[in-house]
Formats: sequence, structure tokens, C-alpha cells
Amino acid sequence: MERWAAALAVDRQYGAGADEFIAGRLKDLAIKGDEAGVMRWLAIADCLDALAAGGTIQ
Repeated sequence: MERWAAALAVDRQYGAGADEFIAGRLKDLAIKGDEAGVMRWLAIADCLDALAAGGTIQ
């Protein structure tokens, strides 16, 4: 559920720039070698994509 909340927060804060923000986070985390962080932000990105497609929080 926290990933959905994070996706909603990113959407509210960054709007149309949400994908760019997430890409930046993924890049930074990958450079640092933070695999768990990368996986977390990929999951948040999936939630954001589902919301953009009219999905529901599950």
C-alpha cells in the first residue's frame, strides 16, 4: 500500500513530470548500487502507470 501512496504523492507533486522524476531517482539509485531502492522505485513507477491508465489501488 505504501507504494501506491508514494505514486500518488509523486503524481500530485510532479504531475506531467512524474516519469522524469522517477527516472532520475532510478538513475541515482542505480549509480549508487542500491538494488533495493531501484526495485522500490520500479514498483512505484508501475503503480503510477496503473493510475495513469485508470487503474485502482489494490
